[in-house]
Amino acid sequence: MARDGFNINPATRIYHIVKFKDGSAYLFFSGCPWNCVYCVARTVSRWCLSISQARASGLRFGSMIGLREMLDLLQNKKVHTAFLGGEEPTYDPQLPIIMNGLKSLNINPWLITNGELLDDEMFFLAHGITFSIKALTPSLHKSITGKSNTRTLENFRKYADPSKVVAETVLYPGIVECDEALKVAEFIEGVNPELRFRIDLAVQERQLGEHLKECAERARQVHGNTYYFEPGQGAEEPEVLFPPSL
Repeated sequence: MARDGFNINPATRIYHIVKFKDGSAYLFFSGCPWNCVYCVARTVSRWCLSISQARASGLRFGSMIGLREMLDLLQNKKVHTAFLGGEEPTYDPQLPIIMNGLKSLNINPWLITNGELLDDEMFFLAHGITFSIKALTPSLHKSITGKSNTRTLENFRKYADPSKVVAETVLYPGIVECDEALKVAEFIEGVNPELRFRIDLAVQERQLGEHLKECAERARQVHGNTYYFEPGQGAEEPEVLFPPSL
């Protein structure tokens, strides 16, 4: 049972959970010490973008799910992989307990993070990590996040294991241009040429798919393991597990 070995029931920072048709779930965490100017949760929607507007309008933000309730819910729904994202999951002090709980149920935790607070325990517990590098140029990184990228880049070098880590950056014309994505690609190539590197297009600029394709092709000349997803290649609408509809 999910409760075995977890007699405490701490509150988490998880405010939204959806389950996809493939048996994976996405857990949305609230809170982040960074202030990214294009943050989806703060500028577009707190809810999964794959759910309909009608369904999203029936959800109310504010409740955070408890650890045992979350584990029981995912176990009952036969989830096999849990993507831990939203704002910044490593900002949740309960994250190691959450990841240990998931692993006790044979649910693979996949961490989606800016990497600044990543540590050895989180790295060990993660089945996989999407490590987001917002910008390589220090001044640009500070202007778009409000934070230095020094620790993030140090942690990337430390944890750059191709068997577990996927590097990612967000292309946002007018904010993060392709030339900056190429700098990130060059940095990743210098750390480890075997690392996968995904360039995402900011959801606010979905109409610029050709620009993304061209940028990814340029980046592939710098780092051969560069790839991207076509904008609009979304999954079927997932099942909302938390919070309950009003």
